[in-house]
Amino acid sequence: MTKPSSPFEAAERFIQLRRKCAPISWGDNMIRINEMILTPLICIFFVILGKADLMLIISSCMSTFRSWNEWIEYQELRVMMQRMHLVCMATGGPFIRTNDNEYLPYVFADAVVRRGTHHPHSETDRPQEEHETHSQ
Repeated sequence: MTKPSSPFEAAERFIQLRRKCAPISWGDNMIRINEMILTPLICIFFVILGKADLMLIISSCMSTFRSWNEWIEYQELRVMMQRMHLVCMATGGPFIRTNDNEYLPYVFADAVVRRGTHHPHSETDRPQEEHETHSQ
């Protein structure tokens, strides 16, 4: 798992993984459960019985590892999207709109990028406050 280098890359990867890890259809959810839980249990059962061949073990392990790896990455990106949403709200956004909720992570990524470069209250563009001197 490599960390996305920009908010837009994180949003793109989140959308890809959401389609896999949080599918809308019941059938796709069952396939995901099968890959993550049932397949390794069946493989372990066959190993205990001594009926497992090398190809079953290898394919089962690779499929399970890939599924869990994607699931963990999806959960990490989900937390990142929540943080980006909070940044979007804190900066007075969203600055762009979308009619499709699937693409909201791009709206959040835009707010994060704007906060870092264009927003008047960001740390990088904040005008330096002049020190007031009091003469008595």
